[in-house]
Amino acid sequence: MLCNSLFWGLALLFLSNKVLTLTINHQDGLQNPLHNAPLPSSSKSTAKPTPYVILMTPSATREQIQSINNTLSANAAPGSLEGKTSTHTGLVVFFRAAISSVQANAIEKLPGVAAVAPDLMPDGTESPPSSALPSLMPRRESPRDLSGSSLADVRNPADVRLQPVAPPELKVISQPPGSGRVADLPGFAYASEAGKGVTIYVIDTGANTQNPEWRDMTGSKRFGYLPKAEQTAVDGHTSGHGSCVSSKLTGSLFGTAKDANIVMLKVPKQIPWTSAILAALVDISDDVKDKGIRGKAVVNISLGNRFKMSEEFTVGLYKHSLETLMREDVVVVTASGNSRKWFNKLSDHPALFSYETDIIVVGAVDNDGFRTDYSQGTVEELTTSAPGGVVCASAVPAVVGVIAVWLSQDEHAAELQVPGKVVANVKARVKKFSYPRVEGEPPVIWNGIDPRGLDCEGCQTTASAQPPQPPKPQWSKNPKGFRGAFEQDGVVGINYDESWNSSEFEIQDSMEQWCVERCTGKCVSVFLYRVLNFRGWEYDEYYICNTYRSKWSKKFVEPAVINADAGVAYK
Repeated sequence: MLCNSLFWGLALLFLSNKVLTLTINHQDGLQNPLHNAPLPSSSKSTAKPTPYVILMTPSATREQIQSINNTLSANAAPGSLEGKTSTHTGLVVFFRAAISSVQANAIEKLPGVAAVAPDLMPDGTESPPSSALPSLMPRRESPRDLSGSSLADVRNPADVRLQPVAPPELKVISQPPGSGRVADLPGFAYASEAGKGVTIYVIDTGANTQNPEWRDMTGSKRFGYLPKAEQTAVDGHTSGHGSCVSSKLTGSLFGTAKDANIVMLKVPKQIPWTSAILAALVDISDDVKDKGIRGKAVVNISLGNRFKMSEEFTVGLYKHSLETLMREDVVVVTASGNSRKWFNKLSDHPALFSYETDIIVVGAVDNDGFRTDYSQGTVEELTTSAPGGVVCASAVPAVVGVIAVWLSQDEHAAELQVPGKVVANVKARVKKFSYPRVEGEPPVIWNGIDPRGLDCEGCQTTASAQPPQPPKPQWSKNPKGFRGAFEQDGVVGINYDESWNSSEFEIQDSMEQWCVERCTGKCVSVFLYRVLNFRGWEYDEYYICNTYRSKWSKKFVEPAVINADAGVAYK
């Protein structure tokens, strides 16, 4: 059964998160305590009890599971016993308990136990060896037209859409062979199905639900929360990584699959990410089953981990978990990695699994098609590439969106929607529809649509203007003992004693509260305003908080020469 085997693959990778609860289902004749298997006393070892994961076999019976539960209850460190139960079988898939290494060895020999291992934390922070430095090729001055590509004969479907004013990186996705410069294309073109009926699962930091790109998405949008993640529908990272990724997937202005459904699986703030990503695979598996969307689901993994060589077993279980999910016709797409400074070839998981699985690995290029200085992966290792940035990792969502659109098109069903072969078929199509924009550079994805001639009668058009500004904040009148004293757009603070920038803090909302908390010591008033810059088709939004040691006065502001608004003073 999928869920049971997928949990089996996850077991050794769950961290101590205090959210796992021990659940033993007593239906179907399972009785309370059977017997406790005798274990060596922990007093015989001077080693401190260590958290271990006790993994049950997929075929373990209720009686065997109950017996292990009883044994651990009697022998584990008090309060350390936890368990993870499959929502589909009602059976505990693994236990977590603090025991000695001697006890762990004894438990591993008991009936129904598949494996016992320490609850390891992946290590992605090791400094790579200097010997791994790549030899970077000199950058060419201009891209070349590869009009001889075998894709030159591909024809547009009957119904296409055109986004006349589109960011350059989006136009690259619909740049056909022989088309010349991206700047000369009339816009971004895509099949009218636009991913409708396909669900994209994003394992990331969350999303800014107030951003028009999220708010105005036409498909359904949902949040899910992984263990230890904050249960708030916001982007949990100051970089806005998840917000950017979701926009590149299904946003009306930046997305490559504008009508697809999106599920944001929010990860916890703290590294390591691995246990959260693997927990997400279970949630995805359950959701695909519940919604009946096998063959209509794509997973976006822009996050990766580097494991030590000693963690072979952990890596193997991670691979097993992904393979189990992909066997259920769920396409998985991941980034090649951003560590080219140290490793030219792939070095992170899950990208390294591409050697033996059909996971799709995406590298990053600039808008001309040159491999970026940070993007890892040789041509042989990469499935494809797309325009990307270090902070946003936008190459992966660009490709995920293209795949979602293909899966939504009936004309590709015979080629792609073959039960048990969807993942392999999609990967083959991605490779087929990728070609280098510059000779000697990596192949870059093409969605198969030619925008030339679409700025004409008979084609649909979509969003064409600069994206709307993020909405202005609605300020509190009396935050934490302060009261409002002044409010005006288009001014900035001057003559202040101290100044604070919100971009230097992990803060997403309650800006006025954050600002008045800066007012300490002799401070008696503050002025808070928003700065909104438009760069590269995206808004860079942050807030400035100025503090004053004197009563509020209008002499503390002056007309702004930058794009500033939402100014408010408190005293």
